[in-house]
Amino acid sequence: MAHSIESFLTFCRYHAFTFLTIAYVLYIITGGVIFMLLEQPEEDLLDAEVHEFVGRFLEDHKCVQERSLRNLLRKVLFTDRRGIAVLKSESNEYNFDFTSSLFFIITFLTTTGYGVTVPLSDEGRAFCMLYCLVGIPLTFFLFSSITDALLPWVTHAPIRYLQIYWGLSHNRAALLCCGGLAACTATLFFVLPAITLCLVERKWTFLQSLYYCFISLSTIGLGDYLPGRVQSQSMRLGLEFATSCYLVLGLVALLVVLESFWELQQVQALLRVFAGPHVREIKGLCLDEMVLGGDPWAGVSPVDRLQYMCPISTISPHLSDAPTAISAEERFILGPLQMSSSEKAASLSLHPDTSPDPPDQNS
Repeated sequence: MAHSIESFLTFCRYHAFTFLTIAYVLYIITGGVIFMLLEQPEEDLLDAEVHEFVGRFLEDHKCVQERSLRNLLRKVLFTDRRGIAVLKSESNEYNFDFTSSLFFIITFLTTTGYGVTVPLSDEGRAFCMLYCLVGIPLTFFLFSSITDALLPWVTHAPIRYLQIYWGLSHNRAALLCCGGLAACTATLFFVLPAITLCLVERKWTFLQSLYYCFISLSTIGLGDYLPGRVQSQSMRLGLEFATSCYLVLGLVALLVVLESFWELQQVQALLRVFAGPHVREIKGLCLDEMVLGGDPWAGVSPVDRLQYMCPISTISPHLSDAPTAISAEERFILGPLQMSSSEKAASLSLHPDTSPDPPDQNS
């Protein structure tokens, strides 16, 4: 029985990627079926209402031809999909003033792309392609650089604090830190903005506001909800500027959270299950430690070497295989008699001025 279970587990591990692919395809199919069942009745209802409205309008206005009315509606809808509010043509609102153009650029560079404002000219479309061809990689390179700069302060420092002062293991400290980081991000960039949108957009419910925040920060950008479209021009411009700042800050925060979760041991173990054991074998090594050959500590002073070492209460198992650097706390606790020969050699290499006491001639 035990042999059969072991064989089954081995088979599952060997075909884990195949099972993951099949599960993803089934997930997509299930989502399509659920949306079809949920949205088709609403679509049929709206279609019936429009046909009824058109029929009543033609009965009340005998002089209007149905073909002309449908052509007018088609033109109005075509124009509205390009962000031009033709039904409010008496206003002086523009979709490509300076603030709106900046909002358009931010949505494109962050790949959100609400689709409400689009280039109208061929020259604008050509410039948009060339601009985004450089701008999108540059934007994500900047976001990646900011994320790497924030991780030591937002993730690594709290984990080390929990290890040293709370006595937690690295794995538990990382889980606690990532959970708190995710909760703060959800509050600051989803719940509070949704509440603010409910106060600004009176017709929006909390669910609609939260839906807009999720659609925006996930870079899906459907464009079915966009704040400021029924407000004054000054309010619309202010909300567009606030949305631009919200997209940049929110995407950086989400990248920090994702990178923090990516470093969890459970996530790496799950990745090895589906992608193979060769993936992420060197996870946790600093870039300074990744050398092609020779002594990795060559050219590094003994004082600088010690900053890479954790206190003895937080030493990880993978650090025990590298006895080339021993902290002062370890040497004090272990003592010279309990240190191995390799550890003594490493200690002497770090502190060349410290040599063992000469043997007592009288002993």
